[in-house]
This record gives sequence, structure tokens and C-alpha cells, in this order.
Amino acid sequence: MAAPDSRRSLSADARDVVLVDGAFSAVPRNLTVTRPSSPVPTMDFSLISRPTSMVQANGDDHQIDYFEYGHDKSCSFFPSPSSRSRFDRISPCRSAKGLLPRLWDALSSPGKKGKAKANYIITTFDYSELPPLDGEEGELIDEACYIDALAVTGIDILSRLPPEIALYLLLFLDLPSILACLSVSKRWRTLAADNGVWKELFYQKAGWQIDLDRAWVRGWDGMRFVSNSTPSIVGGWISRTPSFGGESRFTVESRGRRRVTALLSPQPAISTSASFGSMTLAPGSLAPLSLDWRPLYKARLELEKRWVSGEPRVTRISGHTDSVYCLEFDSSRIITGSRDRSIKVWSLRTGRLLATFRGHAGSVLCLKFDKDWDVRPESEDKDGLRKGFMVSGSSDCSVCVWDLYSSSGGGKRGSIASGLTAGEVRAEVKAVLRGHTGGVLDLRIDGEWIVSCSKDALIRVWNRETLSLHTTFRGHEGPVNAVGLQAGKVVSASGDGKMMLWDILSGERLRTFEGHDRGLACIEFKDDLIVSGSNDCKIKVWSATTGECLRTLVGHDLLVRALSFDPPTGRLVSASYDRTVKVWDLNTGKMIREFRNSHVSHIFDVKFDVSRIVSTSHDQKIVVLDFGQDVDTALFV
Repeated sequence: MAAPDSRRSLSADARDVVLVDGAFSAVPRNLTVTRPSSPVPTMDFSLISRPTSMVQANGDDHQIDYFEYGHDKSCSFFPSPSSRSRFDRISPCRSAKGLLPRLWDALSSPGKKGKAKANYIITTFDYSELPPLDGEEGELIDEACYIDALAVTGIDILSRLPPEIALYLLLFLDLPSILACLSVSKRWRTLAADNGVWKELFYQKAGWQIDLDRAWVRGWDGMRFVSNSTPSIVGGWISRTPSFGGESRFTVESRGRRRVTALLSPQPAISTSASFGSMTLAPGSLAPLSLDWRPLYKARLELEKRWVSGEPRVTRISGHTDSVYCLEFDSSRIITGSRDRSIKVWSLRTGRLLATFRGHAGSVLCLKFDKDWDVRPESEDKDGLRKGFMVSGSSDCSVCVWDLYSSSGGGKRGSIASGLTAGEVRAEVKAVLRGHTGGVLDLRIDGEWIVSCSKDALIRVWNRETLSLHTTFRGHEGPVNAVGLQAGKVVSASGDGKMMLWDILSGERLRTFEGHDRGLACIEFKDDLIVSGSNDCKIKVWSATTGECLRTLVGHDLLVRALSFDPPTGRLVSASYDRTVKVWDLNTGKMIREFRNSHVSHIFDVKFDVSRIVSTSHDQKIVVLDFGQDVDTALFV
């Protein structure tokens, strides 16, 4: 250990530093004591002497003085003869009093001036008599440095930084690290509890998103806004994600995807006239960036845990008089098609029947609609109604195109002019697309195309704007039971056991996938992944780019009839004729959950969102498995 006075030399030349045992740190040389290199055992060290200039005459006797390192005077270290693996400090002169009485008397005599400093005698050994090292002693360090621990002090860098920079550093930490920061000190707790830190933690999770526009229109009460008592350093507005817009607007970003845009407001009060989307944010209302992200994170995490081990609340909806073949749902309603030739609209929250449509002469086998159409401001017409779009396919070989209408504001308020009360839906057949010669088994839509497939082994692509036939794909040898649509590409799954990838603009077949042992019944096409279900009871995951089968999921006992897949979270839900609904993690290929008692007959369709699974069956029931009971999930998508 260096002498205390060496602490005053901290301002020495920064170049005069040494490495500590080869570690990635350096210490001023004047704070270290360096042991000389170990002697070579083959040499005889029976006599050790210092240079003549260091020998001080003391009468007729000569004594060995101390060695000097820098400004500090310390004793030397040599191996003890009793142990090769231990370095023992050389005893001061008192230990040699019996051997050198004259020298001891001279050093301890009060008559000798200038000898108040402590002197040490170096005992010598013959290292040639020691056995050679056999390697069991471990690695010896010849240049050890001894650091004055009192001279090295920790610095709370985070507390000394400006709060904006300190918060920005915390944005790079994960949840366990943030929780640890909460326990360090009051200052750290204040920083780690900041709203912006928890917002970043929320968006670090794959697939975690919010939709404030939708929640507000649906009647969300806004109680998650930050109160004045919530600790916040910079108002929770700091983020690693980029922002866009002018000085008066701010865009909340989630991994580069635009989520919410709203006016900023310096006042924390909530105004009843505040709104988002097409409505104007009133003065004094709260900005979306003041959402209280910590309870949002907690609620979302609780929801994820329930998907793994929680018991969902089961709701069974009755109303159809025959098998329910297909379903779609959004944040407020479920729409189903049945063998009873009707399409019904149900309240997702209460299960109440909102509307019944009839337009087909046969069973309604498939349908798709623009979800949450009454949330988008551009969908409002001059009468205050919100207009949506839906297509349905039937065993009568036709595709019906529907205009859907709901009251402005969706579930929040009604429209007197339209005669629709809150949440009610009205539908009108806009057109009927004909061309298939067999039942229309599946449909897909996007902003540009309508894709239909049929028992006639054909896939037809229609222009959504003009409703004219754009192209027809031929190549399958059996009925095309399902299709997928994404970015101008179509994937078709057939009873002939094959999948095919098509390009809409060129009309060419790009690839054929083969691997299932029997016919295919369902398909999902999202990102670069294609997920298929078959009569061989297997689920396969494919790369659309390479055509390679990436994974095979085994677990169902009968035909896999329906699939629903969410790429950001890797969650897949499957339904089968074996009456089970299974939840899978596609990242690991493992089955997470299985629900066996939802239906008493074959399951025909299944869909899920962030908090629920909805399925339909031959038993004429619609079953909702809700994992979000007692949790406010209005903001989550």
C-alpha cells in the first residue's frame, strides 16, 4: 500500500502511469509500489548489496539503508524460504536483534541524529537450494502493483450529468437495470421513474404498440394521463426514436412506424373537447406524450403473462342457426358468416347482436372488411356517417362487395340524421363479382386488390377501385382452399397439397412449395413468412423468398382448419377439427397453450388480437377467450 503522502501526487504527469496487473486501468506511478522481478533460482544470492552511492557511513560500521521508490520509502519484498507460493514482508531490525546487536544499538541510539526514519535489514537466501517449480503453484506475477484504495474514489456520473443526458443514457437499459436504478438513490430513482424512460421500455418489447386515436374514438376516458404528482424530469418527451413535424406538432414513433400525431400543450389539464384524428385538440388539453407509461407497461406485461399461464374469461355467443364458417373482428365488433346464409355483426365487448345482413343465396364461407373503419377521419361522409368496406364469398360462387355504415364516432355517440344509434352498423351490397364456377372458399383484400379463390381451382384478382377483373391464376389441380396477399404477391394453398406464389402485376408463378403429405386447408402470409395448415395435421412455416421450410409444428390430431399469425410477437394461433385451439411461439416452435373445451364440434375459423382469441365452429357458437379482464387494454394493439 502506498504511503498516505503519495495521494498528493495525483496531479503528476498523466504519462507517468502503469497498468494494474495487465487490466484495462492505469494508476499514477507515484501511487504504486512495484516489487522487483523474482530472482532466477539458479543464481546464488548469498550477498545482496546496494550501489556504493546508497551506503551511508556510520562510524566504522556500514549499514544497509532502505530502497527508495519515487517519493515514498518502503520495504522490499522477497520470497520466504518456508513457502515458494507466498511473499513475506522482510522483518524490521528488531527481528534481527539477536543476530546483529551492534547494528541494532546503533540504529536505536537516541544519540544518533538524523536516524529517526525506519530502516530495514534485507535477509538473503540461497535460491539454488529450492526445488524447481512444477507448475502447480499457479502463474506468478512479477510486477504487482499495490494501489492506495483510499486515493481512488467513485463518482456518481449520472447525477452530475444534465438531466436530459442522464435520461438519454437510461433509455438504453432493460427492465432489470431500470428496476435496479430505482433502488440506488433518490436522484437515481427520480431519473429511472421518468415517463420517457418507461415509454422507451414499452417500445423495446417486440410487438408492443398503442393506438391513441382509436382508443379515444372508442370512448376511452383518458385516465392514464400523467398527473402533476407524477415524477418527470423533462415531461416524458425524451426518446431515442425520431420525431417529425413542426414546432407545434409531435409524432410518437415506434421503431420507425408512425403511431400518433397531436398538438403539444404546455398545460396538464384534460379538456372534454380534446380529441385526436379529425378532431381538434382544444387549448389546455393534454398531449399524447404525457401518457403515463409506467402503468401502461405494467398492464401490458400482465397481459403477456396471462397469455402464457392465465385463465381467460370465456364468452359464448349464440344467434346463428347453422354452422359459423368465418369471422373477422376489430376493436369494437365481430362480423361472422354462416351456413344459414347470413352475415351478423356483434358487439365485441358485450356480445350483443348489432346487425344482420343477407345478400348471398348460399352459405357464407368467407369474408373480410376494413377494420376500425369508423376511426379513420377520411371515412366520414357529408351525413356524418363513417363508411367502411367489406367483401364476402359464398357457395353460390359469387363475391359480394358491401358498403358498411356506422355512426360518426363509432361507439362513442350516435348520428340522428342516419337513425343509427351508438355502435350500430348498416350495410348495402355495392356490387357482385362473378366469374368463379365453384364456391368461393377464401378472400383477401388490401388497398388495391381483392383476391378470391374457389373450388374451381382458380385464383382471381380484382381491382378494388373499379371492381374489374385484373388477372386469373391457373396451376392448381384441386380446389384452392386459402389465399394470402401481401405487397403485390399472392400465395395460394390447394387441396392438391401444393402452395404457389404469384406476382399480381406480371401474372407469373414465382415458386411452388411442396412438403405437406396431404391437402392444404389454410394459409397465412405476412412479412417473409408463410404459415400453412394441412389435412396431415401439421403446420409448416416457410420462407417466401427461398421457398425453404423453416419449421414444422406437430400437435393437432385432425385437419388444421384455421391459422392466425402476428409477426412482431411471433405468436401463432391454430384451430383444428380436433376441437382444440392452440397457441404457438414461432420463434421457438413450442406450443404455449391449448384450449380443449371451447367448442363441442369442428372449429372452422380463429382470429386473435392483443388480448383475446375468437373462434367459430360447427356447433353454431362464437367463443371469445378474453385475457384482458380487469386490465385496461383500450390503447393496446
